[in-house]
Amino acid sequence: MKHDVAAQLPFLNGIEVHEFLYQKDDVVSPHSSLWGDFNFSLNGTLEFDIEGKYYLSPPSYGLWLPPRTEHQSLPVEHEIHYICIRIHPKFGQFLGNSCRCFSITPFFRALVVQILEQQKQATQPEYLEHLLQVLFDQLKQAPAHSHYLPQSSHPILVPILERLSDPELFNVSLQQVLHNFSVSDRHVLRLSQQELQLSLSEWRNRAKIIFAIHQIRQGMTIKQLAFALGYHHSSSFIEFFKRYTGQTPIQLKNAAI
Repeated sequence: MKHDVAAQLPFLNGIEVHEFLYQKDDVVSPHSSLWGDFNFSLNGTLEFDIEGKYYLSPPSYGLWLPPRTEHQSLPVEHEIHYICIRIHPKFGQFLGNSCRCFSITPFFRALVVQILEQQKQATQPEYLEHLLQVLFDQLKQAPAHSHYLPQSSHPILVPILERLSDPELFNVSLQQVLHNFSVSDRHVLRLSQQELQLSLSEWRNRAKIIFAIHQIRQGMTIKQLAFALGYHHSSSFIEFFKRYTGQTPIQLKNAAI
């Protein structure tokens, strides 16, 4: 008597890994799924309108959308190669019932590439099942955040965040920017943790990363970008960029080629 191997392996029926390409100015109409979606980009920053709220994730972060969550992508300025991992509700409950941004590692990204190759071959279901199990375990233990770059409507923080995210001030120190505001360091620290769940230095670093990704895709040289962000040496900027994205600027630039 023959048995359906796939039917005996739950992750083959509960997790699907798909890859897509966004072309310049592509927009996906609002939609939702009965399954949960975990989306991340291999070479750029994903931007979504999720139930009226703005979310984004650079290459080292992915967005978890629970089942029946209406969302749409926003127009992109360059080609983006992105991954959608669809997860059955029986597994998705472990990732939460609200949209969240998860930090992902280079190992996770390499694992997804391996799974895509195995899905195309369709010759070793047991091995594919094992890879999907590892993928799910990686997701369950990945650090999660409400947003990659959270915002606040607090009257004290709004003007501060505007200044901290201004590219023309990226080469100015955090202390110099805050010096223009009549508020104590202790109060700002308390507000940032309360409103953003991040320190202002970490928030600003993430704003710099988003700016850097965009400028790299626009053709700015590494030396120019390092100078714009306040680094005296390109190597220091490259180290900073890799720490946040898991890639060097050159690897990011070549990812879509």
